[in-house]
Amino acid sequence: MLAKSEEGHELTGNDRFEGFCADLADALAQKLEISYNLRPVIDNKYGAEMPNGSWNGMVGELIRKVV
Repeated sequence: MLAKSEEGHELTGNDRFEGFCADLADALAQKLEISYNLRPVIDNKYGAEMPNGSWNGMVGELIRKVV
């Protein structure tokens, strides 16, 4: 979920996101001592198989190794 600061300003980077998944990513990154960047999926889709057999959305980005 995208978030805004308490003053209503747009946040940037990973600060834009809030909720369980963002908290989980933060906890894992601290435990594993890694850095990461969250971003919305380019086409704003979860992932569905296309008629040509390729996938769009998050699933497609994983298959194509974009993320």
